[in-house]
Amino acid sequence: MSKNTPAPKGFIVTTPIAPTVPASALQDGDAFALPEAPDNHLIAQGIKPHPDLTSRLIISARGIPAPFTIHSDEPLQPLRMLRTFELTCQLCNRTVSQDLDLVTHGTPQTWVCNLCS
Repeated sequence: MSKNTPAPKGFIVTTPIAPTVPASALQDGDAFALPEAPDNHLIAQGIKPHPDLTSRLIISARGIPAPFTIHSDEPLQPLRMLRTFELTCQLCNRTVSQDLDLVTHGTPQTWVCNLCS
């Protein structure tokens, strides 16, 4: 189900992300939880491919003394995933850069600027 997200410069129609995302979707600064420890919130501070195991990632997280290895398809619970999107108004083709939290707002599908709405 899509929703209208009020934006400072018009309205964005978004679709929610799934309750879990693969580890490969993480970027530095994202907050997430492992399925086996949903109350232990982690913040990614470094994500890189494992040098020997091609389907694994090495993730460093704030407050964790050593990085851990995880399969790139491992489902994680996203808590915060800030992304910047370039949006084009569907009515006048005006463009704007907009920061959205995928967990809170979802993935943008279309945008109508404040001049057209």
